[in-house]
Amino acid sequence: MAVIRIALAQMNVELGNKQANLKKVSALVSEASSRGAGVVCLPELFSTGFAKETLSQLAEPVPGPTTEALRSQASKYGLLIAGSILEKGSDGLYNTAVLVGSEGLVLKYHKVHPFLEESAFVTGGGSYESREMPFGKCGLLVCYDAAFPEAARALALAGTQIIFLPANWMEPFLSQWRLATSARALDNQLWLVAVNRVGTDGVYNYFGHSRVVDPYGNTLVECGEQEELVLADIDVDAATEFKKMVNFLSDRKPGTYAAVSAKTP
Repeated sequence: MAVIRIALAQMNVELGNKQANLKKVSALVSEASSRGAGVVCLPELFSTGFAKETLSQLAEPVPGPTTEALRSQASKYGLLIAGSILEKGSDGLYNTAVLVGSEGLVLKYHKVHPFLEESAFVTGGGSYESREMPFGKCGLLVCYDAAFPEAARALALAGTQIIFLPANWMEPFLSQWRLATSARALDNQLWLVAVNRVGTDGVYNYFGHSRVVDPYGNTLVECGEQEELVLADIDVDAATEFKKMVNFLSDRKPGTYAAVSAKTP
């Protein structure tokens, strides 16, 4: 049985203020460690928020200062940290999810599906990747990616057992948040750890409700609508036990599309 304790660090984000946000992250990671967490999951753009007027100034290389700050915390407490930050790449800006350990960057992923006006500032990625860890194979998605079944499916086909999903889902889409995250876990018989922010950035109100969903699509834990740190112990092997009964991936029949005539017979 491969059990890992996951900390959902549901936080408000001060727009554009890296120093304040990273100070809050440090406190959350410290508390999570004291409660036995092996992985701490942060929201999307946890260090800056979507400060569109200053995105290019806030963006940084990956690896860079923010991932180094996470590495320092990960090394101090012997854990992993997941979240997303603004990356300044050679060909544009990216919303980049990272998984950071004591040795540094373990995995990074460029958000494939920018949301609404985000696409005017951020370049979408083009691939999905996962990484084998001692407790299971991990993958990353970001926020709006959860609305697209093929994103999680690509990771599942590569053997991913846990997806970490930092997010900035806003009102009035709470029911869709719950539906999408539960569906992606069940569709692919894997664990989904989805961490949403709370508060407002002056444009959107973010409702929180960070959650861990098991391979059956059931909610293991769910936060409320305020800042909080919630922990959950997940048995990564639960997916294997489920698949012994029925395996969606091996039973699926993708098929082909056949056009149907619109003419009345």
